Amino acid sequence: MHSRVFASFCTFILASLPLRRHKQVIHRISRTMETSSLLDAGLIPAERQRLLLQRIEQDGRIASVQAAVDFAVSEDTIRRDLKELADAGLIERVHGGALRKSRASHRFDRRLVSNEAQKKQLAAYALRFVEPGMVILLDQSTSNLMLARQLPVEAGLTVITPSPDIAVAVLDRGIGKLVLIGGQVDPQSRSASGAGALEQIAYLKPDLCFLGACAVDLIEGVTVVDHDNAHLKRAMVAASRSTLALVTAEKLDTRSTYQVMPFNRLERMVTENASSNTILQRYSESGVEIHLV
Repeated sequence: MHSRVFASFCTFILASLPLRRHKQVIHRISRTMETSSLLDAGLIPAERQRLLLQRIEQDGRIASVQAAVDFAVSEDTIRRDLKELADAGLIERVHGGALRKSRASHRFDRRLVSNEAQKKQLAAYALRFVEPGMVILLDQSTSNLMLARQLPVEAGLTVITPSPDIAVAVLDRGIGKLVLIGGQVDPQSRSASGAGALEQIAYLKPDLCFLGACAVDLIEGVTVVDHDNAHLKRAMVAASRSTLALVTAEKLDTRSTYQVMPFNRLERMVTENASSNTILQRYSESGVEIHLV
């Protein structure tokens, strides 16, 4: 399409829409023009895969059907491209497309130094949901370690955790009531796990569970990289009256191996206001209460 004709067409379309829709439409037009110019140049598979990966990193996901239209190739071609990217460990394939790959680690020491400042901010914001006299359950996430270090001392809280590190932080903070869930401690996650820990959690009735996650997606739900960790978190969610997830921006629209819960079972998610508007809009329309920090 000739550039002047296309520009006139775009102007006509924008004039017919309310102002609140302009940003979204302009973004879509820009992407179409970008893709069209690249197609005119003729893409080899490596170039197309680079652009697919770029789009997945930006938007968090891609649908094979739409990608086939955008790149003017068959869905089979897109599927092959996505398979090669997944085989290279760059993305996670899902039914109908692909997601960003979670970069979360199971090792506590690596997680502790990753996005430390952002986790402290999320934890500070989440304190507003802690009410005096509450019984709160903190999983072994490093975000919850940041939370434990900021808990209000005079609120009469009871804190339950399977994490020795979080237990020490709670004691150092001066919180009077602490329940440490026992069991075999995994040296990588530094958390109790196994049948003993699951049995203890089954008898608890916390008011609020603070949940960490390796990956979060609207369709795939809350997922983690470790089998035993997934079992432990599922038990925590099942025992608690309410669940709040603390999620840094890079974990949105990613998937790990084991599901903890469907996303729509969360009551609240506290996350960074650092993701793209497209991603945040989808989560804000999910029915889960989203809080941006």
